[in-house]
Amino acid sequence: MVSRGKTTIASTVRALIAVVLVGVLLGVSGCGTRVAGTDGNLLDDWQPMAAPKFDVPSVGMCLDSPSKASFDPAFVPASPIECERAHTLEVVLVGTVEGSAGQAPEPPAAGSEGFQAAYTACSAAVSDYVGGDWHNGMLGINVQMPLPAPWQGGLHSYVCSVFALNNVYSRMSFNSGSLKGALAGDAPKAIHCLDVRGTKKSDGWWDDLTELTPIGCTNPHEAEFVGTIQMSGGGTFPAADILRKWTVDRCYPVVAKFMGLTQSQFDAREDIGLVWDGISKFQWDAGDRYVRCFALFDPGKKARASIKGLGTKPLPV
Repeated sequence: MVSRGKTTIASTVRALIAVVLVGVLLGVSGCGTRVAGTDGNLLDDWQPMAAPKFDVPSVGMCLDSPSKASFDPAFVPASPIECERAHTLEVVLVGTVEGSAGQAPEPPAAGSEGFQAAYTACSAAVSDYVGGDWHNGMLGINVQMPLPAPWQGGLHSYVCSVFALNNVYSRMSFNSGSLKGALAGDAPKAIHCLDVRGTKKSDGWWDDLTELTPIGCTNPHEAEFVGTIQMSGGGTFPAADILRKWTVDRCYPVVAKFMGLTQSQFDAREDIGLVWDGISKFQWDAGDRYVRCFALFDPGKKARASIKGLGTKPLPV
């Protein structure tokens, strides 16, 4: 739900995709008749069974997943592909589940301490890989644990991948080339200005937003990324009204500071509101409390430059 003024909200959520990145190959062979040169005693002739072999992707490998839908707990297959070709995922880290979680009979489930530890390590690895905090880019991350059978066969590795988004509301996109360094230098995947799609209310202000798509700031646009906030606290996933209040309270001063305004000065502007990308239960359970904040302009008033430091001056339309 959205409203005119400083509490403009889009209640969609960032999403993750689960993919199968690991497999298991178990092979056992024996014989039913005596073989020449043996004594017929299988107990002293049988060689120890070979350890299971697992096919795990390596760092820098790109993967093609047939699904680009929002997060689905069902597993979806993914296959290695040359990074120059269109692909969805890029492997950043292959880690190991350690401690008590690594000794459990099942792989860590979403929301468990073991999964949160892997997600935290993945988040840090992705930020290092892309050259900046991945939350500030058109990027998402994926943590894939082994399926139960490989886990019970001895595979306790998890795979961390990064993927590109084609709009802020978590639509995974195909990417050609590597995302390594994507937020360094000229930062091609950094979020700046955005084209807005959505419905409007009878009073002319935004009602429900469906897409925030990156666009050059010199092109007409109706939104701009101003920064991230981080929720505090743990526990169960908060109710929607609590999340709304927390986000408004934290995003509001971030937009004002970005524009070089006091909060009262920002509140006096009727042409600029607030919107964010939301936070999902899966994201919360993984320990990720980051939310992206955006300044949203009055529909039809498309700026042609950044509003950073704009102050009380009119929108640069």
